[in-house]
Amino acid sequence: MLIKGKDIESILAFIRENGCSKSQSIVILKKLQNIPLDEAQRLVHLSQTWQDTYEYDEELNRQFYEILMRDDL
Repeated sequence: MLIKGKDIESILAFIRENGCSKSQSIVILKKLQNIPLDEAQRLVHLSQTWQDTYEYDEELNRQFYEILMRDDL
C-alpha cells in the first residue's frame, strides 16, 4: 500500500530530499511497501529520483562482480 496515495517516485524523492542515502532508501522502501529487498533495490536503482547515480552504480556493480568471479581469490 502506498503512503497516503503517493507514488513510489514521490516517496523516494521525499526520502532523498531528507538526507537519506540510496541504501537507506532501499531499506525504507522495503519496509514501507512490504516488498522483498531485491525488488526495493531494483525500484530505487531504476528510479528517476536516483538516476544521477545509475551509471556509477552500474560500473561499481560490474567491478564487484568481476572481483567475485576471479579465480585467484
